[in-house]
Amino acid sequence: MSKNDSRIKDFAAQNQSIQSYVESTFQTEDPVLREVRNRSIQNGLPDIQIASTDARHLEILVRLSGAKKIVEIGTLGGYSGICLLRGGGPESFLHTFELEKKNAAVAQESFDQHGFTSQVKIHQGPANENLQSIESEGPFDLVFIDANKKGYPEYARWAAEHLKKGGVLIGDNTFAFGKINADTFESPLEEEITLHLREFNEYVASSGLFRGTILPTGEGLTVGIKL
Repeated sequence: MSKNDSRIKDFAAQNQSIQSYVESTFQTEDPVLREVRNRSIQNGLPDIQIASTDARHLEILVRLSGAKKIVEIGTLGGYSGICLLRGGGPESFLHTFELEKKNAAVAQESFDQHGFTSQVKIHQGPANENLQSIESEGPFDLVFIDANKKGYPEYARWAAEHLKKGGVLIGDNTFAFGKINADTFESPLEEEITLHLREFNEYVASSGLFRGTILPTGEGLTVGIKL
């Protein structure tokens, strides 16, 4: 099949009507997640938590992998953390890392209010400094990254060292907000973020430590299995 063949399907096509269909059919944001999203916004947190469809992807990936020992880098209000714990079930435990004290407090309320108090520990402060505090509990089953984009390459290297063989690495926003293959940028910050996300993707693709892909969600969800 040639590259110009009309049968080639679009990759990561944006279609709001299909998005609405998926959300409606699979009910990706239930009352619990909606409450967490709304309360987070009411408390002044930025409305940047993972999309509800990707949150469901997280839960399904955790269920498929059987992950129980889970690490999350970037807690925000606890939205994605609840999905990770739902996927892991009652025997799972989540270490989640959040830079901002205010965000961590909202997340703790989310976990407490929805029955996950005993299954989670929030580590407040810079993840690159605090991750070493849990290394003795590894190897871990799954690491999910949705934090400072400049830190993605460093977090990927940490995951490669501390995931079990067959463990799962997931990174959100890996289409760099639509700029991942761009040649020009609107600002130095946009370029810097994109270059770090490219480095992350290339590490998962080419380091020889993972077998990976990008799920073509709206934001891009990179998934790698440790070899």
